[in-house]
Amino acid sequence: MITRPIQHLLLAALYDAFAEWADPFAFVCSKGCATCCTRSVTMTSLEGDGIMDFLAEADRRSELTAPAFQPAAKQMAQVTTNAFVAAHLRGESVEEAENWDLRPCPFLKDATCSIYPVRPFGCRLFASQDPCAVSGMAEMPPGYLAGATALLQYIEHLDNGGSWGTMVELLAGMNTGQAAGYGEPTAPISGFLIAPDERALVEPLLQRLLTREIKGQTFAQWLQLARS
Repeated sequence: MITRPIQHLLLAALYDAFAEWADPFAFVCSKGCATCCTRSVTMTSLEGDGIMDFLAEADRRSELTAPAFQPAAKQMAQVTTNAFVAAHLRGESVEEAENWDLRPCPFLKDATCSIYPVRPFGCRLFASQDPCAVSGMAEMPPGYLAGATALLQYIEHLDNGGSWGTMVELLAGMNTGQAAGYGEPTAPISGFLIAPDERALVEPLLQRLLTREIKGQTFAQWLQLARS
């Protein structure tokens, strides 16, 4: 088991590695572009901790009691990222959310993210090489989503004993101390869904991250401890 402070250091290292890897891509996203900022973004309770601390420091915790943060009658997130990948590796079909909640994220203020420094990885990975406001679809380079998905799996793996769900629902639960009732238990990594033609792009990202040292151990070594 890894302590929460170490988990947060590992999460920060993961964010940094991803930002370095994604920087060369010619994405057109800019401040004020909020097409992808919906209530369907998912995250772990590990990421939720950072948001809760950020809101507390700014005296904004009361926002989580507003109607916009009340969980939907039917939860959108049905299966965690690692559970989804594990099922596919076993050749099983996976039931996905029937209807995504595409209403704007409650943290949007004038089309700008008001928790930007602590936004979860589910927000950080969204990007497009063409403006998506017209088509509503993001254009990502081959392999980009596979790399981002692998990091989503790492985050879930690190959050041992935590919860996974939509950001809005999970934060509402964390605010009342009932996070487990608004999400699914996190699951360990059992493998990845990276196609052979995507490996040349994805492997440098994973290598860069796994070899990073945090508190005297590599990220890879910490991953091995995450489920012990």
